[in-house]
Amino acid sequence: MGLMDKAKEAAKAAAEAAQKGLDEAKDAGQAFQLKRKLAGLAEEVGETVYRQREGESGLDDEVDRLIEEMRAVKAEIASLAEE
Repeated sequence: MGLMDKAKEAAKAAAEAAQKGLDEAKDAGQAFQLKRKLAGLAEEVGETVYRQREGESGLDDEVDRLIEEMRAVKAEIASLAEE
């Protein structure tokens, strides 16, 4: 293997390592955004349940919708963790 071949292999390995780092950073950023969204949804659920307990009616569908959205976000977070 000549010097040029070794240089090409080193450059290829460096490029692959850099791409892997970028992919991991992208996944971490997405997970962070999803966790923030989850926290916002949890706050919304809490406020909606509080309104229910204070006597406001007709909020069951809203609570169900928020819970389903939270489940979907949690599934996205889990899929990122598996990658």
